[in-house]
Amino acid sequence: MKFLLKNEIIDWTRAFVKLFKRFSPSSLQLPKLHMWRYHTIHTIQRYGAINGLTTKTYETLHKNWVKNPYRMTNKKNILDQMFKTIRRQTIISIPKKIFKSKLEIMKSLLWELPISELQSLQIKLEHEKIVDDLCIEGMNHLINCLDHYLDEKSNVSESEDIYLKIYATGILSNNEIIYATSKFHGRARFSDVAIAMEDADYLTDDGICYGKVLMLAEISFLLNHPILPIVLVHWYDYYSKRHPIKFSICSEEI
Repeated sequence: MKFLLKNEIIDWTRAFVKLFKRFSPSSLQLPKLHMWRYHTIHTIQRYGAINGLTTKTYETLHKNWVKNPYRMTNKKNILDQMFKTIRRQTIISIPKKIFKSKLEIMKSLLWELPISELQSLQIKLEHEKIVDDLCIEGMNHLINCLDHYLDEKSNVSESEDIYLKIYATGILSNNEIIYATSKFHGRARFSDVAIAMEDADYLTDDGICYGKVLMLAEISFLLNHPILPIVLVHWYDYYSKRHPIKFSICSEEI
């Protein structure tokens, strides 16, 4: 069988070259044709079926990345649910050798305004529908967080003296970029992140929680107060492969 296949390949390549050589600028001096003529049999003998001639790899990928995510949907908005499932599985499968990075700087200023005008901006953007729903969600929670924060700080001056800057991107200490913007090359982009939770009373996946960045902002006080950086994150619900329980964290935090 081996010699029969080898002879068939040799006969086929000779006939192919004889027929089409005069039409080729390189006289059919092609790497793929060379591989087919001189190396195919040896490769199959040594390594098994070559990738281009076997469906085993693609059947496995189809099962893991199409069939299983499909079965996890409720058969409504199927593609969207499948994409979210695959993305979250990819996040969870991150190796446990974690390289921690801190947010160093925020860039691409979107809005700068007194915090007294934040709610008006949120209402305007929601009415005009020019930003993504995640941006509106972030603003809603930012308003609530600021209300609680300012209530606790008795030494903070009037709200007119407090300014808010909202940014589209943040640069981490490893030079990676996180996004929280409705317009990134014509599409919304809000980064998925894995966050190391230190000394916090949370259910975590070995110290890691997963979420989506909703907003990057800074509060600046005019009277001898430092700039306060704020990152709003919407936590994901997720399953841990090592611990067969559902970790449910549904709040947003500064």
